[in-house]
Amino acid sequence: MKADAIAALADRIAALPRTSAVGIAVSGGSDSSALLIAAQATGRRIRALTVDHGLRSETASEIRHVGGLCRNLGCDHDIVTLDLEPGPNLQARAREARYAALAGAAQAAGIEAVLLGHTADDVAETLVMRLARGAGIDGLARMAECRRDRGIDWHRPALSLTRADLRSALRSRGIVWIEDPSNDDPDFERVAARRAIAALGLDSRNLAASAEALSEARDSLAMHAATLAAAHVQEDRGDLLFDRAALMQLHAADPDPLPRLLLAGLKWMGGRPYPPRKAERARLVSNALTGRVCTLAGCLLTQDDGRLRLAREVAACAPPGPTTSPWDNRWILSGPHSASLTVGALADDIVQTPWREARLPRASLLASPAIRDGTRLIAAPLAGLPGEWHAQIRLPFMQAVIQR
Repeated sequence: MKADAIAALADRIAALPRTSAVGIAVSGGSDSSALLIAAQATGRRIRALTVDHGLRSETASEIRHVGGLCRNLGCDHDIVTLDLEPGPNLQARAREARYAALAGAAQAAGIEAVLLGHTADDVAETLVMRLARGAGIDGLARMAECRRDRGIDWHRPALSLTRADLRSALRSRGIVWIEDPSNDDPDFERVAARRAIAALGLDSRNLAASAEALSEARDSLAMHAATLAAAHVQEDRGDLLFDRAALMQLHAADPDPLPRLLLAGLKWMGGRPYPPRKAERARLVSNALTGRVCTLAGCLLTQDDGRLRLAREVAACAPPGPTTSPWDNRWILSGPHSASLTVGALADDIVQTPWREARLPRASLLASPAIRDGTRLIAAPLAGLPGEWHAQIRLPFMQAVIQR
């Protein structure tokens, strides 16, 4: 690339929606260091967020390095420490914990948007990893440039830039970055994918371009599914009702929309960023077509008078939290908020409500929001005990169907 990559990255960050402050996820590696420098060049108020996974002895010196870079740039720097144990599926566990920690730190600082340093190399590596797993279009499509999760907008402004471009720009500025030794450990899937790309002489930009083309195909399929959802899926106070007979006919003609709608429902309701495994998805579709009860990804699928009903599973609901924040990542409460009140699943307190009058299945109401003062039930808006409270879904399902 002829143009300076950090300058190009700064232009992209400047074009993002304006917020009071922007969080930058900074590990000290080349990608995140370039992201931090580019963000600082925009003149926006920024705050660096560094996660200490607690897994390597070198982390303390790496954090000091990031702290020094932040001082030189004149930006605030927060450090979040995790307590991860080595063992199976470490990278996936670390990733989930890292995003949760970054979201918590951002929200504590009043930050609504966090920038991530993923590059075209990350896109290419992810494509190869998912090809090896036999992924379909959704899995092979490029990661989104922006997505909303955990109440935060996560932006990836460097997806079309390569790591080599960013490192060249850092060298020209005399900026030193940290080399994570785990990036050379072939036991990690991403490292193996990176080595395979190099061994085959593949170009990361070309692979990333293929992933972007697949994302366009995915978006087209999602829009088609949204059209079908408008005709055959109905929201019912936090649940989803599917016209089973119509969807069975559609599935016989085109097998794509039904699993797409069901998976969108699971994500919308359960809040998990990644879909279930292929075998679990196949069982979900089979159960939907035959009308069998099943649970998956924190959701419950049942048959309701010839329709399929997808509801939240009470055991998977978020723990009680303040009424002023979205609960279970989906419910917004309106009412006389106070510091002593919490919102959580209604669960066994359903016996204190006239729930049968609500005309919702008991299983659905068990997972519905309930306001308590300590252990005392104050209100259960969906179960016929509203008091002064109202509960509404944060994101309509139709938006979730087309959301990347």
